[in-house]
Order: sequence, then structure tokens, then C-alpha cells
Amino acid sequence: MVAASNPYASMVSAFDAHEFDALASAIADRRCREAVGAGTLDEAAAPWRPHPPCPACGFPDCAKDGRTPAGRPRWRCPSCGSTFSSLGGTVFEYGKKELPTWERFVTCMCYNAPLDLRAEMCGIAHTTAFEWRHRVFAAVDGCQDRLVLHGRVWIDELYLTDSDIVRSADYSPKRGLSKNKVCVAEAIDTFKNAVAVVCGHGKPSSKRMKDALLSHIAPCSVIVHDKERSHPALVAAAKCSDEAYKADVSNPGYLMAMKPVNSMCSWLRRYLFRFPGIKMTNLQSYLNWFS
Repeated sequence: MVAASNPYASMVSAFDAHEFDALASAIADRRCREAVGAGTLDEAAAPWRPHPPCPACGFPDCAKDGRTPAGRPRWRCPSCGSTFSSLGGTVFEYGKKELPTWERFVTCMCYNAPLDLRAEMCGIAHTTAFEWRHRVFAAVDGCQDRLVLHGRVWIDELYLTDSDIVRSADYSPKRGLSKNKVCVAEAIDTFKNAVAVVCGHGKPSSKRMKDALLSHIAPCSVIVHDKERSHPALVAAAKCSDEAYKADVSNPGYLMAMKPVNSMCSWLRRYLFRFPGIKMTNLQSYLNWFS
């Protein structure tokens, strides 16, 4: 069977470089519009920021003041006199790339693609990809704070080697759950809403566990845990009931009871494995993105 020829092939081949780039841009805009509902940053900003507040002083009622050199609507703040576009104060401010490039970059982040691959796929420099990653992190950093788990909630801890300590000149390996290990408190409910919070070094105290998870668990939930010493205080503070199982990997009953959070531990460990040498100051941002 002979494949039908593409009726646009000869026309596209005749385009010069400028025309071809314009066509590619238009195609990217349409594909992005079909995927996320907007093809340009202006289209994305219109429904979400019809009257943006002043990014300098926060004044909410600014007046339109023509357009920027890039053609975007411009506002002027009557309080401080600042002028800004609809992207002012967002992660897209000062960016030179349009929405399809950002959409491709975030898609690569969703698949945990290495930074060099993201840069290559999006046609941006490595330094730009590095900055964009932290811009995306900044955009989602507050999202996990609003997550509240309810119903049956499984909790546990994951321990990671502190790469900052390992790289220090006076590092000496220690056995077990030492202060060289960063503790990540994890929680997941029946609906697969997940929370992961950095919880200091070594085994967590009751106070550290409450600081990490108390605001994320709805009262009257059932907390399922492995009898870690710090867990009962969290259960009491959250005004929840609990189911406790002694940690024993040879016990099928324990493995079945704790399967949701044990699976989350595996997901999180595989996710973080893609980022060796991660700075501990950035760990919570990676956890926020994971959640």
C-alpha cells in the first residue's frame, strides 16, 4: 500500500528560514492551545489576571496604560507609579520565550527529564533551564501547604543521606539512622493525596512530626502507622483514631496494611534518584513538586 503524499510538503520546502520559523511558531501555538487551552502567554493571562495587582506595592486597582513594547497590555499603579504588564510578578516576567516552550519544559519536568535534556528539547540554554526549574518550584511551593488529607491516612518516614554533610571536609560515615540522614515525613490518604515534608535529621521527635504533618491531616481521620514513637502524639494532636502495626517486613499483614505509604516511599525514592547531589536547601521544593 502506497502512503499518500503530504500535500503541504512542497509548499513548506519552498519557505525561507523566516517563513519556516513563523509557521513552526504558529503550529506550536495551536498545539499548545489544544493541550492547555491557551497558545500564548497573553491568552493564558487574560482569564486569570484581567486586573493584576501592582507587583511592587500590591495595590489592587490599577489602571490600563497602553501597551508594552512587546505588545502586551500595560497597567500603571496610582499608588507607587510603577508600570507593569499582565505578567508582572509572575514566573513568566522578563521571559523571552512563549507559552509553548514553557508547556514543553513543564512536561519534561513531569517526566523528571534531566536538566540538559529539558534545555535541548526546549531550545534554551542550560543556565536558562536551571533558572526555569526554580521558577516552576517557586510557583508550586505553596500548593502543598494547602493539602489536607482525610479518611484513612497512612504515615511513615523516609531517610535520605544529607549530601551537604557528605561533601563536608569533616564527614565521617555513621551506621543506622544517624544525624547524617535527613528525615522526610510522608502521608497519603485513600484518594492518593500525598504530602512529603522535610522533618530534620535523624529519627523525628513528637514535636517535629507534629510540625511536619499536623496541618495536613483532617480531624476524625484514621491514621495508620508503624508504631514509631513520635506517631501517638501526632494522632492525639490531630484528634484522630489510629491503627498501629509493628514494622516487620516478614509479616504479610504488616506489608498489606502499610502498602499505600510503602508504595509512596518507593515512588519518592525513585523520583529523587534522578537528582543526585541535590542540595538540602532545595529538597523541600523537590518534594513540593513531587506532591
